Amino acid sequence: MKLNNSTIKQVIVDPATLGSKLRLCGVRPYYEYVDGRRTDNLLGHTYTVTCSGFAGDRMDVKIPGKQLLDTDALDRLVRFSGLAVSIYPSYVKGQHGIDAVCLKATATGVSVIDG
Repeated sequence: MKLNNSTIKQVIVDPATLGSKLRLCGVRPYYEYVDGRRTDNLLGHTYTVTCSGFAGDRMDVKIPGKQLLDTDALDRLVRFSGLAVSIYPSYVKGQHGIDAVCLKATATGVSVIDG
């Protein structure tokens, strides 16, 4: 099967792909963009974790709404609720081909699991 711009968004990735140990290494807000420009409208927070399933590579997980964990949770293992992982294409600027297939993740909640 060959994926196109419409069907690539339908691919669902098992969250277990990220691994069993997700270590929090950053928290930052994300904002709404209108016509390519950032607004002051805060949409939620991005939690950056290292993924044991990808040899420690980092992954951003967006959670809409208020901040759920603070800097005291950095370098701790976390668990996401309502975690959904999908893929999207990355294009080479000025060309028609796909440069890479990337992962993106969203969740509804996050909590520290190692004490």
